[in-house]
Amino acid sequence: MFWKRKTKKWPKVDSCSEVQHFIDQMCLDYKVPPIHVIVKSKKWMDWFTDLGTRACAFRFPEDDQRIEFSRFIAFDGEACRISGKDRNVPIKVKHRHQAATRVHIIIHEFIHHYFFHQGMMDEGHGKNFRRMETKINAEYGIYFFYKSNNYATWFHDFWGFPFGRRPPTPEDRGWGKR
Repeated sequence: MFWKRKTKKWPKVDSCSEVQHFIDQMCLDYKVPPIHVIVKSKKWMDWFTDLGTRACAFRFPEDDQRIEFSRFIAFDGEACRISGKDRNVPIKVKHRHQAATRVHIIIHEFIHHYFFHQGMMDEGHGKNFRRMETKINAEYGIYFFYKSNNYATWFHDFWGFPFGRRPPTPEDRGWGKR
């Protein structure tokens, strides 16, 4: 068919278990060990990292006896609109660009995990990090520009149109069938 969609559907990521499923699938696809996903409060994230942090990949010290639980990806549930509990009712996301940003943040944190297991440096979100981030996001039809601090901003589609302020459809949210 001429108009066949070439990008992957955005995943359903309203709860911690849904994000965990998405991360687990990427771990399989990129052949890295699984990592635990947790959703924490804004206050916890600000205390653990820096003010305004939405998500982070982190590791507890190696001397911890629970080695299998030493690495996590944590998300600020409020800023990322991710629930710590499974839900049947979608979390309110007012604009389509928020849904795209959330998928991007999950991919961004997965890349930190990937780089750690590949023994690659990712401090400062260098050239290789940005290249991989651009590639994976493009698979989902999400494109963006980088700010001077090497964080993505201004999310848009392939043609450069911003996702805009319209509410996301169930398909955009991963809730509907395509």
